[in-house]
Amino acid sequence: MQITASMVNELRQKTGVGMMQCKKVLMEAEGDQEKAFELLRKQGAAVAAKRADKAAKEGRVFLVNTDDRAVAFELGCETEPVSQNEDFVALANLAIKACSTQNINSIDELKNAVVDGEKVGDKLQDVLVKIQENIDFRKFAIIKHSDKDVMGVYSHMNGKIGVITKLAFEGTPKDLSIIDRAAKEIAMQAAAFPPIALNNASVPASFIEKEKEIALAQIENSGKKTKPEFAQRQIEGRVAKVLKEVVLEDQEFFIAEKNPNKLSVKDYLLSVGNEQGVKNLAVVEFVRFERGN
Repeated sequence: MQITASMVNELRQKTGVGMMQCKKVLMEAEGDQEKAFELLRKQGAAVAAKRADKAAKEGRVFLVNTDDRAVAFELGCETEPVSQNEDFVALANLAIKACSTQNINSIDELKNAVVDGEKVGDKLQDVLVKIQENIDFRKFAIIKHSDKDVMGVYSHMNGKIGVITKLAFEGTPKDLSIIDRAAKEIAMQAAAFPPIALNNASVPASFIEKEKEIALAQIENSGKKTKPEFAQRQIEGRVAKVLKEVVLEDQEFFIAEKNPNKLSVKDYLLSVGNEQGVKNLAVVEFVRFERGN
């Protein structure tokens, strides 16, 4: 069967794939547009498999905040220019709309979501065919909330880092916008000073053991003889110092002009809560995604 220019152009308009590739699949499909379209979709899966070993350290983190949940997901790619490509952005926007309008709880559910008649996973396959890079959804997290919680959502450097914080409190604040701002500021804090945990209780035991090993090595390499009981105190002190830097509620609140007394995040929020007439204002949950990590 002869493959005409109009047939090639029709498929190209539908998929955005290059003329030569459209002509090739149309020849294989014997001119059947639907079959050619499906062949291109299969090629998308082949591209994904072929480039799965290529590092997808670029891309963007996207944040969505609705009435009852906040969602963070990363859409990764191999090169920075692709993250600005219109097809990449269109795929991200489709995923954002899915998260905004549907009860999405995982990457698999996101890929299977259908928005305005278009399946997110199918759109991903189309983009893979066109761009020929390792592109995929890499991370996904949700924080559920109610009208009794305050959410802080912050995107840094056009999606290089995305943070969501959830603050809870008891009572009715004098000015809710002040607490809204505090939630955003804590999200900014987490973006600038990456915490590994919300509080000491949620720090992985493996992290503490590793820090103890490092502290012991530092003491032994100092050349000073130290009694075992003193060495243990030094180890505990050094580990505690590290934890203050990596535990969100124990970090020093980073906006100096708002925190002249150098309060921790936990104590700063309590002071804001006291000013606003509410009790126990605190971060109760957070998500921090950084592209490529």
